[in-house]
Amino acid sequence: MNHFNPDYRQLTDHIEAAELAYSTAEAHGILVGMLCGGSSNWQRVLLEDAAPDAIATRECISELEKLFLFTAEELRSGQIPLQLMLPDEHASIAQRAAAIRDWSQGFLFGFGLGGQQESQLMNGDIGEALRDFTEIARMNIEDFGELQE
Repeated sequence: MNHFNPDYRQLTDHIEAAELAYSTAEAHGILVGMLCGGSSNWQRVLLEDAAPDAIATRECISELEKLFLFTAEELRSGQIPLQLMLPDEHASIAQRAAAIRDWSQGFLFGFGLGGQQESQLMNGDIGEALRDFTEIARMNIEDFGELQE
C-alpha cells in the first residue's frame, strides 16, 4: 500500500485553488463511484473546466491522482474501511451533513459513469446501497442548521 495519507483540509485547499466545480467530498465520491462502477477516467470529469496549464491545477491533479490510487488500493484490499474525505468532528453538523450529501451525490454520479445496467443493480445489496446513497443525496441540509441553534 502506498504511504499517502489523505488530508481533507489540504485537498480542499488544492481543489479551491484550482477552482474545480466540485467540493472535496463530492470529488472523492466521484472517484469512489467511478472505481466501483468500472470507470477510471476521473481527470476528464473532475478537471473539465480547469485551466490545464495553471500551477494550481497541476498541483491539484497530483493530489487527486494520489487520492485516486490510495482509494483504489483501499477498495482492492478490503482490509481497511474506506476512508471518506469528509470534514473532521470540529466542523459544524450542517457542514458535515452537506459533505456526506455531496459525497453521496458524487458517488452516484461517478458510479453512473461506469455504464452499469440499472436492471442488474437495483436488486440485492448493491441496489440497497444505491437507494441509500440516493436518499442521502436528497437530504435537506437546512434541517441540520436548525439543530445547532
